[in-house]
Formats: sequence, C-alpha cells, structure tokens
Amino acid sequence: MDMGFMKIFDVIIGVLGFYLIYSALKHYKARTVDTMLITVEEQQLCKDMEGLSTYLMPKSGIFGSFCVLFGIQGALNDFKVIEFPYAVNIAFLIAFLVVWFVFSFAIRKAKRTFLSK
Repeated sequence: MDMGFMKIFDVIIGVLGFYLIYSALKHYKARTVDTMLITVEEQQLCKDMEGLSTYLMPKSGIFGSFCVLFGIQGALNDFKVIEFPYAVNIAFLIAFLVVWFVFSFAIRKAKRTFLSK
C-alpha cells in the first residue's frame, strides 16, 4: 500500500477527531445533536432531544479523542518521526476498530431509545 495514502488517512482521522470533540462540546452545551450523527429527518422523530444530546454527545467526544490519538500515532509512524513496532501498530488498529464498534453501537442504541417511528 502506498504510504502517501496512509499519511492522508492519518490526517483525516485526526481532523475528524478534532471535529468530533468540538462538535460534542458545542452540541452538549446547546443540548442538541450534530446532524453528522443523527440526520435532520431522524431528529424530527426525537422524543427527547436533551436526553439524546446528554447520552450521545459525550460518547462522540470520547470517540473523537480516540480518533485524535490514532491519527497522531499513525502520522508519527508514517512520517517516520517514531517508528512503532508492528505489534503496536496492530494493537492501535484493533483498538480503533473496537472503539468505532462501541461508538456505532451507542448511535444505534440512541436511535432505538430516543427516536419514535
């Protein structure tokens, strides 16, 4: 795989993480939910927007923090600032997938709990 692609991927994950942290803080304070996580159409079905925000936005901030961490680790490795052992890279990849899975599950649970059909 071309390392240039991986560098771009690391930067995108890091930027996504910073956006998720910013969005989580902003929307948690306003008691709303980012439309990137729950669409406008789905939000119109929401029974308790404040509850949805309280449930989902902190989890979004945590996922964003992990994205920043993963982006930094990947960029440090791909730009050869610090060359992590193969096992560390695999551990970060597995950790990222686990955190992503847990966050995806939280979004699905939030939709089941707070959105009426």
